[in-house]
Amino acid sequence: MLFLGPHACEEALERGSLHQLWIAPAAWGRCAPLREAARAAGATVRQEPMEALDRRTEGKRHQGVVGEGADFKYSPLEDILEAVRLKGNKAIVLALDGVTDPHNLGAVLRSAAAVGVDGVILPERRSAAVNDTVIRASAGTAARVRVARVVNLGRALDELKDAGGWLFGLTGGEGSRSYLDEPFDRATVLVMGSEGEGLHQKIAERCDGLLRIPMPGGVESLNVSAAAAVALFRVIARRG
Repeated sequence: MLFLGPHACEEALERGSLHQLWIAPAAWGRCAPLREAARAAGATVRQEPMEALDRRTEGKRHQGVVGEGADFKYSPLEDILEAVRLKGNKAIVLALDGVTDPHNLGAVLRSAAAVGVDGVILPERRSAAVNDTVIRASAGTAARVRVARVVNLGRALDELKDAGGWLFGLTGGEGSRSYLDEPFDRATVLVMGSEGEGLHQKIAERCDGLLRIPMPGGVESLNVSAAAAVALFRVIARRG
C-alpha cells in the first residue's frame, strides 16, 4: 500500500507499517524528523524527484512525500465488542451500511478519530475498503481508529446488542425522531447508511430507535461524512 503525504506516512510509521519512504528535494528539509524516525524504525529512506513521485502515485496529490508498506490492518470484531462491554454506557461505536465512496469513508474515519470512538464496523460487501485514498482523505487519522470488516453487518449488530449496545439508525424516514431529544446515556451504536440509499430495511429493523437530524434550512439530506460528524459530536456533547 502507498501512503501519500506526510501525515499518512507518519501514521503508517506509528503503527509499524512503513517500509519505504521517498521524499522530493523540496520537502527534504521540512521532513527531517520524519526521515530520522523512519530510519530509526528500519524503513528505507530515499530522495526522489517530484516527477518520479508523480509517476509512482499516478498523479495523486502527495505533497512530495510518499511511503510504501503493509496494508491497513483491520481489527477483529471481538475487540470492539470487548470495548463496549468494558466501557458500558460510555461506549460509542459507528456502523456504516453501504458507504462506498472512499473519500466519504476517510472523512468519516477522521471524525471517528476526533471523538475517540471505540470502533467502526464495515461490511465486506457494498463498502469501500480502507486504502490509500481513504487514509489520505482521513488526513492520516484512519490508523487511530479500530476498524472491523464483517461478512454480515446484521449479525455484527446483533452481537453489539448482546454486548450492551443500543442501536440508533440515522434516517430521515417516517417514524424517526429528532436526535436532539436522545440523551445518548447508554452504550451507543450509530448506524448510518449511504447518502443515496440510506439504511437497508433489514438493518433499520434491527435498530432500537431511528433518529433524524433536523434541517430547518430545507436541505433534504447531508453527505454521510457530514451527518456522521454531526451525530458523533452530538453524542459527546450530550455526555458532557
